[in-house]
Amino acid sequence: MIISIILILFILLIFYISKKIIYEFYENSNNKKIAFMFLIYDEINHEDIWKLFFKNIDSNKYNIYIHYKNYKKSEYFDKYKLKNIIPTAWYHISLVKAHNLLLKEALKDPDNAHFILLSNSCLPFKNFMHIYNNLNPDYSYYNMFNYPHYERCQNALKYISINHIRKAHQWSILNRKHTSLIVNNDFIYIDWFINCPDEHSHISYLVYKNLDNELIKTQSAKYDAKTFTNWNNEGTQLHNYDIISDEELLLLINSPCFFGRKFTKNCKNLNLLYNFFNS
Repeated sequence: MIISIILILFILLIFYISKKIIYEFYENSNNKKIAFMFLIYDEINHEDIWKLFFKNIDSNKYNIYIHYKNYKKSEYFDKYKLKNIIPTAWYHISLVKAHNLLLKEALKDPDNAHFILLSNSCLPFKNFMHIYNNLNPDYSYYNMFNYPHYERCQNALKYISINHIRKAHQWSILNRKHTSLIVNNDFIYIDWFINCPDEHSHISYLVYKNLDNELIKTQSAKYDAKTFTNWNNEGTQLHNYDIISDEELLLLINSPCFFGRKFTKNCKNLNLLYNFFNS
């Protein structure tokens, strides 16, 4: 009995030390990279701001991947577009498949530690090194919807319990462990969520695999989520920014948000953001 207890304690100690070594490796290694994955229609809005975001950053610290719906030449980032793309449709499993194409491509670089999904309307609100130094390799990050739409997941409920169903905003940040799991098992869960909204698939699969405790989640948050999105209180109407006040822009820059959406191509009054990245 005593030997069994000692053995269990020894295994737990090895597990703790292994996790600590992995964490410290990614925290301190110059090899750690972040994968920035853009899922766009045809262009990245305010591409010049993104150019400033990456300005003077060691290119060995990041990779960029772009999946587009319609090809339009990019001024700065054309070379990062995937060679193979698939047709996508709104609120459809094809968006999950496109996301997975980005993840598969990004996994080819063994140094990619976190995988950030961004849309064409996203803007950065923190500098690169702040983001680089404030992502924990043990966790993935999601912003949750208040209520899963179980009635839209009838097909998934043939395979998994209703207790596993979650709904999270698509614009997540995944660590390498969860990314590998999602990519290597997409042949399983894609069929589960074939007729469900795309926001259910990845998060529900990770919960199904008992990884809920490895997810850092905000609950339908605006200014506390890693990616700011301005929904109304009911979560049914998304605000598109054609203009933003200095007060709200400063609030976002000083908030916990790393990124924000939806900022239209012609969104006005972004001078504070240009100044922030030029400082």
